[in-house]
Formats: sequence, structure tokens, C-alpha cells
Amino acid sequence: MLKWVKATRYFELSGDTRSAFDHKRKRGIWREEREFRKAADGVYWVNLEAVELWAAKSLASKG
Repeated sequence: MLKWVKATRYFELSGDTRSAFDHKRKRGIWREEREFRKAADGVYWVNLEAVELWAAKSLASKG
């Protein structure tokens, strides 16, 4: 499995929206170079492994 995918592919895979991604990014919920990165051409990439860990921790803290 790929570790980093373009944000557009992440949206397709996860069902997450660009708006939700922007919210997490701008609020610091997701950290640059951990859950996402912005390439020199302006394209956002998402780290699937880090997002899975983040989601698991989020669910565990609610349980």
C-alpha cells in the first residue's frame, strides 16, 4: 500500500471532503509533514498511515 497519496485520491478512498481536510489542516488537527504535506507544485498529499493512526486514537479517546 502507498504511504502518501494525492489529496484528491484520499477524498475518493475515505469519503472525506475537501472542506473537512481544510478544517483539519487549518486548525492544526492534522500536522504538516505528519498527516499531510504540500508539494512544490501546490498539490496536497495525505499520509494514509498517519491518518489511520490519528483516526484510531480519535476513536479510542471517545470510547
